[in-house]
Amino acid sequence: MKGNKKSFFAVDLFAGCGGLSEGFIQAGFQVIAQVEMDKWACESLKTRHLYWELRKIGKGFLYHRYLQGKVSINEILKRFPEIKQKICCRVIQAAFGDDETEQILERIESSKKFHGASKIHVLLGGPPCQPYSIAGRARDPFRMENDGRHYLYRYYLEIIERLQPDFFVYENVPGLFTARARGREIFIKMLEDFSSLSPPYEITPPLERIYEDPCSYILDSADFRIPQNRKRLFLVGYRRPLERRSPEIKEIFTELQKKAIRKRKTGHLTVRDAIDDLPSIRPGEGSDKWYGPYDTEANQRSYRKKMRKESAGIINHRARPHMKDDLKRYRFFIEHQRNGNGAANLKVLMKERPELVPEHKHLDKFFDRFRVQWWDRPSSTITAHICKDGHHYIHPDIHQCRSFTVREAARCQSFPDNFKFEGFRTNQFKQVGNAVPPLLARIVAGVILKELRKIHLNQEDDIHGT
Repeated sequence: MKGNKKSFFAVDLFAGCGGLSEGFIQAGFQVIAQVEMDKWACESLKTRHLYWELRKIGKGFLYHRYLQGKVSINEILKRFPEIKQKICCRVIQAAFGDDETEQILERIESSKKFHGASKIHVLLGGPPCQPYSIAGRARDPFRMENDGRHYLYRYYLEIIERLQPDFFVYENVPGLFTARARGREIFIKMLEDFSSLSPPYEITPPLERIYEDPCSYILDSADFRIPQNRKRLFLVGYRRPLERRSPEIKEIFTELQKKAIRKRKTGHLTVRDAIDDLPSIRPGEGSDKWYGPYDTEANQRSYRKKMRKESAGIINHRARPHMKDDLKRYRFFIEHQRNGNGAANLKVLMKERPELVPEHKHLDKFFDRFRVQWWDRPSSTITAHICKDGHHYIHPDIHQCRSFTVREAARCQSFPDNFKFEGFRTNQFKQVGNAVPPLLARIVAGVILKELRKIHLNQEDDIHGT
């Protein structure tokens, strides 16, 4: 196996628009199946595969022509039917259920055969997080205890047992630790189910650590030089027999934590690092599709330079049209901080500008409803709620006085500028908010890839009697 050129294959469940997949592809994996129920997220997955496949054959310019509206996807796929076939195999639009799961497995096996994959090395995924979200539970009088989505993880476990990957990566929100279903802590039930997998898997660090200190399984994107505070639970598991080939496999999560510490020492990236080079636009201006070429150069060593790589310009950069009263509120919150009075919330607004207080029920439960994303700090967590309104993501530039565009949210999530989100703007926002930051996924993938290469290189050595 010269030069560690062996191919490693991954499958992504509950894939969304493919944040986890993107990071693993960037690291060198072949993601051969992505299961997602949302139509527009699937369209974004297909478009991204188009980019990677055209890039492989030296036809990347066609992808840029598509972004610029000069050629359609259908025209490109008509010219390259083999790419169309790959995309059809990989993107599986389906929802998990007792009847559907078997069909999903059949399609995964079909794609596995099409790609000549002897096995699946990594299973990725994170079931919908709404039942575990603390904010979501606050809005539900029953604390979402009756939400059936609590148990979607069981389909994930079923796929693990059927595919028997070397590794799995399970991602979700920290609220999972305190979520309850049918009167019981769902996280404890989940750990019991993970522990009973056959063949047996080990979660790293060991499950006992989760009981003692569940927060030790949290990774914060900001600690990995991503300009966003985003804490998420990651469970990284491996087939227990693999310990014999690589004893260091037990330290995978510890290695991730070490990387976070090393990157943290260089300082957190900020909203300025993420979006300061993007065109200034007012509410209602911009484009949901192609906006135009860059009008300024990015610093060669900057995060923005990384986001611009292999991109001809800017897409998905259109500002919402806002009501006049909301714009007055935005201006108040920005000016309050700029005038040296500190960050304001609704409670401050009620006291200082009562005429601007929105006429909503239960305002006392959401005093942080309006939030400015300050230039010199990482952004707040980009969530799917950004598709409903942008009040939590107010642009810091008072001259623009608006909420974030899809591209600005995507920059904070570490999606490259040539990653096109399909659908209407609401669909695009939802996809960005639900995703795993690709750069974080790439770091996780790199640590796993290192172990896979050791494991399978040793296996080759055994075969050849070395």
